[in-house]
Amino acid sequence: MEADAFGTPRTSRSVRLRIAGEDHRTVDQAAADVVTTARATGCRVTGPLPEPALDTAAGRRHLRLVIVHEPGPGTLGAFQRHTLTAGVEVKFVMAEERAESAPAQGRRNRRHESRVAAMRFLVSWEIQRHPDLVTGLHDFFAEHPERREEYAFAEELIHGVIRELSAVDGVIARLASNWSFERIAKVDLAVLRLGVHELMGREDIPPVVSINEAVDVAKEFSTEESRRFVNGILDRYKGELSRDPRTAG
Repeated sequence: MEADAFGTPRTSRSVRLRIAGEDHRTVDQAAADVVTTARATGCRVTGPLPEPALDTAAGRRHLRLVIVHEPGPGTLGAFQRHTLTAGVEVKFVMAEERAESAPAQGRRNRRHESRVAAMRFLVSWEIQRHPDLVTGLHDFFAEHPERREEYAFAEELIHGVIRELSAVDGVIARLASNWSFERIAKVDLAVLRLGVHELMGREDIPPVVSINEAVDVAKEFSTEESRRFVNGILDRYKGELSRDPRTAG
């Protein structure tokens, strides 16, 4: 990393790094490397958290946010020695800074926002497998402007996916027959886990709603190919269920 990218004062209680690039898999790997570097110095880390992808003249740009809590001199020194992945940019951002030049969006459906929050946390969880889930969730929701109580549905989904992970991943692995499980991109995997969990155990939500929401999140945060991939797997799983796809219960 360039030395001038790490000019944040050492007195700061946290530093926020945004990793950006055009290849989402490379961005994911670079973000995971940043997390590993920070955790190796004893810091708590929130992330990597996906941010909405940006469509630019050069192509779609993928963003990940990593928040390092209470970094010390050893942490900043480790960052300065960190080798930057080719094709990826890393920079410090302020807490109030929006994802690059992402356009402002109006108020959206609360359940949609909760699904987005759950997806973002599950990407972080897949990288870190937080040994202390309570602290991980506390740090994560502290980054949101609304009160944590506003994201009760997100927490239900997060705990449900983690609790039923073996069964959920079994469905994904079986239906993603032409993909090895390890090749599924981190955002796509989190979206699929949420979608399968809803189809499997949330009979209060019509299956078509779960699928449409998952496709919307994939479209916003991943790629066009990912949108089709997610839709295909969830639609196949819906066909295995003995439920009316358009009604709850």
